[in-house]
Amino acid sequence: MGETKLHILELYSGIGGMHYAAELANVGAEVVYSVDINTSANEVYRHNFRQTNQQSRNIESLSANEINKLKPNIVMMSPPCQPFTRVGLKLDVEDSRCSSFLHLLDVIPHLETVSFVLMENVVGFETSEMRNAFTKALKSCGFYIREFLLSPVSLQIPNSRNRYYLIAKKFTNFAFGTETDIMTAFPRNSCDINMPVEQRTLEPYLEKSFADEELARFLLPAKTLMKYGRILDIRQRTDVSSCCFTKAYTHYAEGTGSVLQHDSSESFREKFAEFEKDVNVAHLESLQLRYFTPREIANLMGFPAHFSFPEKTSLRTRYRLLGNSLNVHVVSSLLKILLE
Repeated sequence: MGETKLHILELYSGIGGMHYAAELANVGAEVVYSVDINTSANEVYRHNFRQTNQQSRNIESLSANEINKLKPNIVMMSPPCQPFTRVGLKLDVEDSRCSSFLHLLDVIPHLETVSFVLMENVVGFETSEMRNAFTKALKSCGFYIREFLLSPVSLQIPNSRNRYYLIAKKFTNFAFGTETDIMTAFPRNSCDINMPVEQRTLEPYLEKSFADEELARFLLPAKTLMKYGRILDIRQRTDVSSCCFTKAYTHYAEGTGSVLQHDSSESFREKFAEFEKDVNVAHLESLQLRYFTPREIANLMGFPAHFSFPEKTSLRTRYRLLGNSLNVHVVSSLLKILLE
């Protein structure tokens, strides 16, 4: 890349997952401008990236002229996923939350310095009208594209977070794949992340010690155990996988993420067998079933150890923001593929 750094325009920046991915990729690129409308996310972003020009504004207010003055080479973005989620109404381009994305499609043809694009969204986006409009706009401007459905498990990270990714570069084709392949794994030799086998378990991602009062903060309440004990996705430290953590984690019990058996000395199966016999929640309480902490979820999502939340950020807000974020390692690997 030489001494001149590539400039990144980071849109829908959230808590900075794309920014951390760019740092991890170490490809000579820096974020010069960051935009999001979410006040809580912006507070976290500014807390961690004090030197970055981070703006709290609607992306629809961004003109091609303003972007061109920044001279960005790369656009990285994670637009709202609600129009395409399986739990949403799937209104697609008719959803008002697509309006800023549609605005970008009008802006793209007028961007003078952008040669690379990286975009993340939920599974389901790949069959949407929005996807068709986006890829059409890119191709009409001379971009070659590649699309992926990827999960962190591809990098031996014990967390399922299957997402749609698109990478695009202008006037130069990729050295692999076909024009519109949706691929289910990284291209061979595309990653240099080789995590040792022992790190495939959850253990290295977990916080090392808990004071009693801190543990109590994350233990599942007895009423939750009684009502949802049979459907919880319970993991142990030695497990090599965990379910996707969503923004509703801790708020809803089903389908929002795994819980951890903190006391690994107890037999999980025996305790549940006892619970089934007399429906006494005390049997389950001895397992010390707890929620993964925000720090542990951030670890699984690839956020570095120095990432933190402002002290005033509530626990519920931390979970919500992480649930809306992305996996740093996956994006970092894709950025390297894009720029190689």
